[in-house]
Amino acid sequence: MSPSRGNNAPLIRYRLLVVVLLLCAGMTALGLKRLEFNSDVLSALPAGQQVIADGLAIFQHHPIHEQVAVDVALEGGDQQVLLACAAALERRMRDSGLFSRVGLGATGELLPELAQYAVHALPLLFSAQELEQQVAPRLAPAWVQQRMARLYGELSSMEGIGQAGFIGGDPLGLKDLVLARLAPLAPTQNARMQQGQLLSADGRHVLVVAQPKQAGTDTAAAARMAEFCDTAARELSAQFAAPGRRLTLTPVGAYRAALDNERLIRRDVELALTLSTLGIALLLVFSFPRPLIGLLSLVPAVAGTAAALFVYSLFHRSMSIMALGFGGAVISITVDYGIAYLLFLDQPEETSGHETSREVGAISVMIVFTTMGAFLLLGLSGFPLFAELGQFAALGQFFSFAFVHFILPIIFPRMPASRSRRLPLRRLVDLCYGLGRPGALAAALLALVLLWHARPHFQVSLSRMNTVSEATQAADALFSRVWGDALSRRVFLMRHAGNIAALQQDDDRLLQRLEEDIKGGVLEQGFVPAMLFPGETRGSSNLAAWRAFWHPERRAAFRQALTTAATTSGFDPDGFADFLALLDPPATMAVAPMPEKYFSLLGIAHSGDELVRFVSFTPGEHYDSEGFRRRHAIDNTVFDPDYFATWLGRYLFSSFSTLLAIVGSCMALLLLVAFLHPTLTLLTLTPPAFSFICTLGTLRLLGHPLDIPALMLSVVILGMGIDYAVLCVRAHQRYREFDHPSYALTRNAAFLAGSANLIGFGALIFAEHSLLRSIGLTSLLGIGYCMLGAFLLLPPLLKAYFTRYAPDRCAGSGTTGLAQRVRCRYRTLEAYPRLFARIKLRFDPLFQDLPRLLAGRQGCATILDIGCGYSVPACWCLEFFPTARVAALDPDPERVRVASLVLGQRGCVTRDLAPAMPAFPAQGPANYADIILLLDMLHYLDDATVAGLFRAAFQALTPNGMLVLRCSVPAEHQSRLWRLEEWRIRRSGASPHFRPLPEVAQLLRQTGFDVTVQEVSAANTELAWLVGCKPA
Repeated sequence: MSPSRGNNAPLIRYRLLVVVLLLCAGMTALGLKRLEFNSDVLSALPAGQQVIADGLAIFQHHPIHEQVAVDVALEGGDQQVLLACAAALERRMRDSGLFSRVGLGATGELLPELAQYAVHALPLLFSAQELEQQVAPRLAPAWVQQRMARLYGELSSMEGIGQAGFIGGDPLGLKDLVLARLAPLAPTQNARMQQGQLLSADGRHVLVVAQPKQAGTDTAAAARMAEFCDTAARELSAQFAAPGRRLTLTPVGAYRAALDNERLIRRDVELALTLSTLGIALLLVFSFPRPLIGLLSLVPAVAGTAAALFVYSLFHRSMSIMALGFGGAVISITVDYGIAYLLFLDQPEETSGHETSREVGAISVMIVFTTMGAFLLLGLSGFPLFAELGQFAALGQFFSFAFVHFILPIIFPRMPASRSRRLPLRRLVDLCYGLGRPGALAAALLALVLLWHARPHFQVSLSRMNTVSEATQAADALFSRVWGDALSRRVFLMRHAGNIAALQQDDDRLLQRLEEDIKGGVLEQGFVPAMLFPGETRGSSNLAAWRAFWHPERRAAFRQALTTAATTSGFDPDGFADFLALLDPPATMAVAPMPEKYFSLLGIAHSGDELVRFVSFTPGEHYDSEGFRRRHAIDNTVFDPDYFATWLGRYLFSSFSTLLAIVGSCMALLLLVAFLHPTLTLLTLTPPAFSFICTLGTLRLLGHPLDIPALMLSVVILGMGIDYAVLCVRAHQRYREFDHPSYALTRNAAFLAGSANLIGFGALIFAEHSLLRSIGLTSLLGIGYCMLGAFLLLPPLLKAYFTRYAPDRCAGSGTTGLAQRVRCRYRTLEAYPRLFARIKLRFDPLFQDLPRLLAGRQGCATILDIGCGYSVPACWCLEFFPTARVAALDPDPERVRVASLVLGQRGCVTRDLAPAMPAFPAQGPANYADIILLLDMLHYLDDATVAGLFRAAFQALTPNGMLVLRCSVPAEHQSRLWRLEEWRIRRSGASPHFRPLPEVAQLLRQTGFDVTVQEVSAANTELAWLVGCKPA
């Protein structure tokens, strides 16, 4: 222990404090080392819901999600230089080793092979409807004649290169109809192919696409890709740029969002921790008589957060970086306990650490359960992010509270008196708390105004969940302008299958439903691999339709038209023999499985031992999201971005309502159990109700719709904001008077705790990430309005209620029974003394014996109660003797406090030990008491103290005064209750002194009393009565 300097310096065990701080640093380092931090905000969504699970599954597996696309633009250059630049970029991307596939070169090589396949598989590729709508019009002699003439003309031009091999096998160009079905697979519809590159419609941009080897959400891989793109831009600019010619590379992809999210959130975390710590420290410096003591309020919060991080790492391997970003707010939440403890410790008089812990614990233990319970209930929201955040915050609450009450009393065993210091902040708090009815009316008027706007409106945008930098936003805007939005008005389906044959069979069924949807206007267009590679079912159906379509009469008519047109155009009619042979195919044709080389082109990928197929459709005029989902979700994973956002908004509203109901019910039940008082429970819930109305109304006026962080609103208001109301109600229960020093300290502690929370959440408003910023704004408003409600609404309500049921008004409260009037005196007290009084009145035989023992003493004016406890017998006496007053004595400060409250103006309670005698200030030391009560306390005193007590009692009594004594007498077999009492006395370090009844009676006689009653209680043989009268 290091001694303090100066008389008023606090006694602090500095070495222990340093050890604690080092342990905190160690736990923080271990926690950070053990945990992996996840910056993917989509993982925060509740994957247990099917709609969200489907969306996340498609995000995870769809190649376009990880695809990197680079817009190559060359200002002031020609197209050939632009195309050469794009080709150079593709070479660099291949050489980098970061990408598994680069460019569209493979697609360009596969299309001729697909065309050749289509020519030979035509009987399997057309349905009956397609044959009638697309093929039949091409059989007209005039159309065939035009077709032959055009083919002959193309053979002599550049366009005919590579087409000669297809003319004989497909004179009608049916393969073109088949290949046109691939159009929805194009990366963009605003482009054309040129020299193997995708050129924009205006010819000024080239699109280079690549598939990374590692997921873009892997921030390490994302950093390498970002570095590669920067390096490639510099090197290509040096190679191709020239005066008047500027090269620009604009990459987009999931890697940029992942990198931006991690960078922004890390910056926001550091900013929030710095701002909240500095702000709270500044607040504490100006709020304590000794600023250093105020700064030490941060130690329990830091220790609790460090312990929470370490313990969390023992049970979890990863943590959302946004939950860690909430760490600054966690410090502001958990600083409450340190503030309250040190405010009570740093007083103008010397204080004890352990006594301060007991006093603060009595008023703050309830807020630990409300806050921890509310945060743990976040796990019911279904959102993994909030479940992590709730567990982390609840652990921080628990360890901070434990640190305050188990470690701080050891660090601060005692605190000498502080010097007087002017604290304007305390005066401001006292002024606000004392506004009374005007303040309450102003708050009520504000709530009425905002109630009109307090309608929750949820809006969820996937783009808002990922906050990106301005550079990434500009890149996305450029891509949308030049290439269009790949996700705009698209609906995605995903299907898993064990092998390609099973996948083709599934696609047959999907294609049939797709055709029905297109026919009904539900969809406009889309592509299914079965359009090129049908399964057994679709292939057989198409073959049957082909054979029925090409009946003999149609074959003969077409043969004649083709022969005439070919001869006229200069073709040899025998050159079309291969196609004519396809017009009469055999009744069965083998359906070949899809070659694996086409998988990537057709949206099929490997996923472990399975194959995954992706298709996308454009919704039509009669598209109905829910109906489409019901129809296709049976055997497909469905993702509709618009429906996803709409459904998520409805789910948020449902979760918000459910969580509000659960948290509200649990908090109300917890308060009811803690208070055992419905009225006080309702009064405590008034500020949170006020805050809900005002917060929702203010958010509406600010144009800020409720989003995912709004789920925290019920926890912030009911779990944290309710703390200020609990502190005020408990303080009023304990101290009653606004100017009571401890009452003033409690409301100052509530104000400082709320201000610390406002600082912690307010720091999040400066975050760049939208989710953290929304958490900050929502929580800031919720906490602020809770403080406003607690400081403006509660004081006049509490004063009115406690005045109405003051102990001195119980006689006129309308209750007729004596026991009812006694219970009325305890009505506004804490649950334990109130239950104690009720149970004692109901089961203790004392109140059956007292009327008989005190008969004939109606003129009694003064009663002394030695060892009064919670003063239930003294209150009974006040009601039995309407004009009497009671002076009581007890060594326990808590019982003295309760006794003082219940006795009211007719009582006076002194904290002291027997044989001291209590007295009213105006009374003398002798001959002033009419009755002295010594009830169930003699076994705590040794013989010398008992003798001294009897002498003091004899002196204090008036002539003919009465001493009423009940004591425990030993029995052969003590009951469990008395054995428990004996154990409790020995555990406190004292020894029980049970005496035979004749021995006690003899002591009374020796003192000078006339013993008029000496009997064992009829209701309990272990209790005995003695009544001694002082001779006149």
